[in-house]
Amino acid sequence: GGSLETAHWADELTPRDTDPFSRSSIGWLINPEFDITKNTLIVTAVSSDSRRKLISILRNSGRKVATIDVPPADNSENSIRFYTDQLVTLAETIGRHTGKRFNVRHLRASVRKVASAHRQRQNFLDTAALAGGFITDEAVILASQSMYFADSLDEWLLHITALVNELENIMNHYAYRRKDRPRILILGSPVVFPNYKVPQLITSAGMNIAAVADSLSLEASIELGRANRFGSADNLLRKIAQIHLSTISSGARIYNTGMYSYVMNLIKQLKPDGIVCHILKGQIEYDFELPHIEKAAEKKDIPVFRLETDYQYQDMEQLRIRMEAFGEMLTQRRLVARRYRHTA
Repeated sequence: GGSLETAHWADELTPRDTDPFSRSSIGWLINPEFDITKNTLIVTAVSSDSRRKLISILRNSGRKVATIDVPPADNSENSIRFYTDQLVTLAETIGRHTGKRFNVRHLRASVRKVASAHRQRQNFLDTAALAGGFITDEAVILASQSMYFADSLDEWLLHITALVNELENIMNHYAYRRKDRPRILILGSPVVFPNYKVPQLITSAGMNIAAVADSLSLEASIELGRANRFGSADNLLRKIAQIHLSTISSGARIYNTGMYSYVMNLIKQLKPDGIVCHILKGQIEYDFELPHIEKAAEKKDIPVFRLETDYQYQDMEQLRIRMEAFGEMLTQRRLVARRYRHTA
């Protein structure tokens, strides 16, 4: 998330031309109002020069930071070996910080717990898609992302399971026909609570959110599989490294073929009317993926709308006008297509 206020907290720590994303991150972690980093290990990827500066500022302020370097190449043997070593070092650092010894038993238990959370998250998204009239698009995003903010995944699983059961019970007792509106696929910078500016713009412009396809949702869609339960901790970490390098999107990567395949599968499955590419100012690495998506979307006759913004709400009305125009264009396309099918 982030806000204008957290960016102001970073005024004395960063140059004025620092991108809003980095300024807000530093202000959130180092500020005079509260300290969420006390006795905390901050884990971050070394994916850009601005991130390296952020790491340096945090360390100079006395914060404890663990870094992981994502190889820029794809799934080569050298990259897998390098990334595996990074994961082993990170696991040992976390173990020393938490006082919990890193071993294969703990790693297997964590893999199973995360895989279970990912499956239930997808189950919730599938149920929410059927119960679209009973739960808002913003609430769906919030509930699915709450997994990352939960202190206990076991407790989160209980709550999300209860929510799924409640939605199913409502659908069994009440009939609701969701309004036929253009359906949007959101790409680009991750939409993270509390920064729901883009989802609010989409829904207020009379459109529905079909799905959010970013690095968070991509990772949540991946499973190691039951066949990988056995072996040493290093072998399991190697398998994780191999899957991540072949699938996960990262600003440090040259080609994010995994993200491209994920988006193409969602387009085939959901058949969205339009695509909104959300770019946070300062996260230009997501712009490098856009031309590939635009070419593929053009072949499927799906309009793409690029929206660059930040955490501030001063540009809300300007963006709302553009988003409403995009929504009206998609609505007209749907009407023309429906009239053509009827005539045929």
